[in-house]
Amino acid sequence: MSPDKKDRALTKKLEKSDFETSPNIVIGVMSEEWKKLRDAEYKQYRLDWDRVPKDKVFLDFPLHLDIETTTRCNLKCPMCPRTLLVEEGKFEDYGFISREDYKKIIDEGVRHGVKAIKLNYLGEPLLHKDVVWQVAYAKEQGILDVMMNSNGSALTEKNSRDLLDAGLDNMFISIDAVNPADYAVQRVGTTLGRVIDNTYNFIQLRNELRPSCQVRLSMVMYDDPKWQRQYEALKIMWEGLADGVNINKYTERAPDAQHEFDERPGFHCAMPFQRMFLKYNGNVTVCCIDDRDEIVMGNWRDEKLHDIWNSDAYNAFRRTQADNKYYDVEMCRRCPLPKMME
Repeated sequence: MSPDKKDRALTKKLEKSDFETSPNIVIGVMSEEWKKLRDAEYKQYRLDWDRVPKDKVFLDFPLHLDIETTTRCNLKCPMCPRTLLVEEGKFEDYGFISREDYKKIIDEGVRHGVKAIKLNYLGEPLLHKDVVWQVAYAKEQGILDVMMNSNGSALTEKNSRDLLDAGLDNMFISIDAVNPADYAVQRVGTTLGRVIDNTYNFIQLRNELRPSCQVRLSMVMYDDPKWQRQYEALKIMWEGLADGVNINKYTERAPDAQHEFDERPGFHCAMPFQRMFLKYNGNVTVCCIDDRDEIVMGNWRDEKLHDIWNSDAYNAFRRTQADNKYYDVEMCRRCPLPKMME
């Protein structure tokens, strides 16, 4: 089987997801019981999430903010762009967002009608001492959907309970293997047993305290068939417990190993219509694959989010997507999403 055919057989078709955390994600839904507990306002926001990019609507403010609350991480995973940047000596902003800065972001977002936030980018959000407060503050101000991605190693019983009590709406946990030896290679710095225990305990508490909180697991998928077998085993392992198990297809991030994909005529990216990425260093970028800050639209520490979102530069980038000219952008030519949408 050719590599292209193998890729398509492996990932099949990019399914419509409820919470796309990256452009190379394939969703394996196992339960939607949590969704039945969400209110009409949430359901309208999810309809808008699909409608806005489909109709190429230029909103006055994004529906969603990705907020890098910390650049710290307790693991050194080989597939993570953060690890690569650290090894290259290009990742220097180790820190934690202050309460003052966080409130500034949330307060402005709420004033302009933002619906959702995610509390991480390249760091591990559970390492921030204020993570429970961050969830609680966002919910108190009226954010409909508060989510985070985590490696699960610091998901203790205490912070699990506190996060659920604070109002967390979605927890996405990376579990990249069912074989302990393979997991040790993929998630350097923790153990599979610890993350399994933490995740299971979180799900049990979720069922008791906040059944509307969605729990999804994910693993990075490579072309080697052994990873497809582990994905199938992961689904069996968590059936009846987690709400979904996702594939995050591996994307090469090393500059000297990246390549451009063939153009897909008629494609346009949803992200610049839906969401905005706020890095700890202050940079505002247009999508989740921009870990090297190639397309910076402004600085949230110095400027208003509303001004950045409505700037000439952001609107020009949005217009490029609306006109189906994504391939004119160098970074977009290296994105796997158009290929996966075929």
